[in-house]
Amino acid sequence: MADRIYYPNAELAKTSYCNSMDQYKKMHEKSIKQPEEFWSKIAKQFYWETTSSNDKFFSYNFNRNEGDIFIKWMEGASTNISFNLLDKNVKCGNGDKIAFYWATKRKKEDLAFWQKLEIYQQ
Repeated sequence: MADRIYYPNAELAKTSYCNSMDQYKKMHEKSIKQPEEFWSKIAKQFYWETTSSNDKFFSYNFNRNEGDIFIKWMEGASTNISFNLLDKNVKCGNGDKIAFYWATKRKKEDLAFWQKLEIYQQ
């Protein structure tokens, strides 16, 4: 059976963060070849309560002969994921837009993302 390819809506693709397979491949290649530069740029899009105290964006060791295996990203940095997902979008004027829809088998329990934010603020 041949793999099917499903293309996104053309109008939606125009405004998306990654709007073509070519762009995706370039981003992926950069993430592999220049990971510190690539992920630093991504991290700048988020709110950080504290930034990394380390000079390096990340460090790692995959060689058992050189010590414990580890990967460390932005060591010492901290953020608030809830703020990045909810509050930041409301402050940018997107509080009335639905970004997530929770559908249940019981219609009365269906909630839109912004309705949850209103409930949280109460």
